[in-house]
Amino acid sequence: MERTVVRCAEGHLFSTSAFPMQNLGPDRLGPGRLLRCPRCARLRSAVRADLAGLTGEQIERARRLDADAIV
Repeated sequence: MERTVVRCAEGHLFSTSAFPMQNLGPDRLGPGRLLRCPRCARLRSAVRADLAGLTGEQIERARRLDADAIV
């Protein structure tokens, strides 16, 4: 399953398996989604991270932090 690297509103990088782009009728919800951040353990608005602006180490660290593993 493909992992998506995202950044929460606090700036933490992590990955998630589910990051759907959703519509509610004719209006778009926007690029952010509400996810539980594995770093701060709170529901935060998260957006896709710009991988071009990240180092390989940052991307690998984000892929190890998995939002789906939080119970």
